[in-house]
Amino acid sequence: MQNGLKGLAKFRRRKKTIFRASKPIGSHAKLNVTHSNIPGTSQNGATNEGSVLPSSGLLKESLAAQLREAILSGKLAPGEKIIERRWAREFGAAQVSVREALNILIAEGFVTKGHGRSARVLRLTDAAIIHTYQVRGALEGLAARIIVEQKLSITDVEAAMVDLRLAVEANDVRSVIDRVQRFHVCILTKPGNPFLLENGLKLIVPLYAFTLMRALAKGLDASPWVPQVANHQRIVDAIRMGNPQLAEQVVIHVTNRFMERYLEVWGE
Repeated sequence: MQNGLKGLAKFRRRKKTIFRASKPIGSHAKLNVTHSNIPGTSQNGATNEGSVLPSSGLLKESLAAQLREAILSGKLAPGEKIIERRWAREFGAAQVSVREALNILIAEGFVTKGHGRSARVLRLTDAAIIHTYQVRGALEGLAARIIVEQKLSITDVEAAMVDLRLAVEANDVRSVIDRVQRFHVCILTKPGNPFLLENGLKLIVPLYAFTLMRALAKGLDASPWVPQVANHQRIVDAIRMGNPQLAEQVVIHVTNRFMERYLEVWGE
């Protein structure tokens, strides 16, 4: 499993895994961030006024965790501008520290920022989601074809499938979204093509960040992913069959099914 996720580890070199089964998203083991660790509250529910924030590199991680939870809790809405000065005052931190925290969230897919523009909470339109899935299908289909052509081991893909199934059975939506992302990143990583992986991650990371935002906003459990377990298994089975063209076409077809289901559940 570790080999299959090297690409994701490199892509996220500066950040921890954001989807933990045992901790809320945004948790960092060193910081022990909880759901209550959002602007205006501490882990014990007290106000942050007068509290001492971590120093050095931990400061930007702490601020990023609080901003992330503000996004996931709905305090910051999709598309909303994130004003650095305001949050610097809220946190009692320097504006540059808030900017560094935002860079972490940009890498995680929760925040976007165009050249010369203010940072905003990620918002994906239905059209953007459709375009993302269309390109994803092509990229992951190509990855599956290469895996079969090169007769690469899929032990880590199979392990990712087991983890996904267990997360759905546990009905932990944060864990489910993490395991789904890991499964697809594993497939993109297998061919060892850095261009394929890089472009795939540019699509997958923000898509699943937005998926989590939508799922939490709607108060969903893992039930929307129950029927998708079988579709993910179809991908594994198609690769096992050893026909490169079949594997590619199955991945493209299944990805289209994922898109249709996404729009049914989360479409605007």
